[in-house]
Amino acid sequence: MRIFCFSGTGNSYYIATKICAHFCVQPELITSYKDETTVEVEDSQIGIVAPVYLNDIPKVVKEFILGLSIANPDAYVFAVLSSGSGKNKSGFKNIQLALAQREARLALAYDIAMPSSFRERAGMDDQLAAVPVKIEEIAKAIEAGSKNYTPYDQATLPKNFTKLSFMYRPLSRMSVTEKCTGCGLCKRLCPTDNITITDERAVRGKNCIACTACANWCPEQAISSRMLKGQYHHPDVFASDLLPNQKGVNDEC
Repeated sequence: MRIFCFSGTGNSYYIATKICAHFCVQPELITSYKDETTVEVEDSQIGIVAPVYLNDIPKVVKEFILGLSIANPDAYVFAVLSSGSGKNKSGFKNIQLALAQREARLALAYDIAMPSSFRERAGMDDQLAAVPVKIEEIAKAIEAGSKNYTPYDQATLPKNFTKLSFMYRPLSRMSVTEKCTGCGLCKRLCPTDNITITDERAVRGKNCIACTACANWCPEQAISSRMLKGQYHHPDVFASDLLPNQKGVNDEC
């Protein structure tokens, strides 16, 4: 089994680690493969864990799935998506659409509600407390080989499949304040290499996907946005957990 994860705030990474613990494997960060055009996967079980942005999976997740080379046409593929609402409009559909290009199919799909960078977080503790129960349910479903997703017949990718919509613009309008010390953590976390350090100051480019990793993990809280509801990251995850790591790690218990 291999479980691939993308995470900005640590929510999806937390989910991935807990599912992985059930099966004695380690999660693999999608950002570890951002410089590779093809990722070979021979396993019979494949997991995708990611957040939902504007009711869809992030651009980098779409690109990653399109780059998978899945050896087993009957591989059991499951997906878990985290969001502030606990639901999505196009996430699973687009995971399946990307998988169809690789001659694979999505079998199991679960949404999980978790605190969001763009939503008020009243009741956050209760929301987080409910997550382990949901993860246990998901792990048991995977273990049983359960299927709850019926794929759409569509298999042709639209031209704008990985293109960001204009709706991302207000979410990606963030500014670097004088608090910045140029530590470079935001640069290392950025999944699209959108940040450079110039004259000991972070400089943002125009390739932001609004993952909010830069703003939420900044130790000086030096990146601001009127859209964010204060700094947030999962309390049990560290910034170092989200830095590109080793690939293909499968530790037996």
